Amino acid sequence: SPCSRHTKSYHNLMIDPHDFEDDDFEFEEEDFIFQKRVSEMNEGELLQRFKRFFDSSSRAMLQDCRFRIVNHEDGTGTLEILCPNEVVRQRLSKKRRKINNQIRSCWLHIKSFSLCVEENGEVVCDTFTGGG
Repeated sequence: SPCSRHTKSYHNLMIDPHDFEDDDFEFEEEDFIFQKRVSEMNEGELLQRFKRFFDSSSRAMLQDCRFRIVNHEDGTGTLEILCPNEVVRQRLSKKRRKINNQIRSCWLHIKSFSLCVEENGEVVCDTFTGGG
């Protein structure tokens, strides 16, 4: 899934400080994603970009969420954020304006977002439109 987090560990990587032509050195894929134009990014890259602009506590909450984009017949879309629990949903709802601003910087067609939580096997969502 595009939301899965991959981490690479570098502690095994030994680089000889005198040999600058070490081919084993790897960069995080993320470092390159953000050199692309938004219009060239796929959904997974856009989602990484979206999360990157939040502070670390918000990013940590977003890491526990699942995302999907629902496209509507009129050409607009809604970003659905499925929160792991009500506490996360409440905290993210206080950041509506920030979420809207980040959505606008990533997706032109997304005009609203929903904060959802699963209750008794059903997904319940609050939807917010661009006004914050």
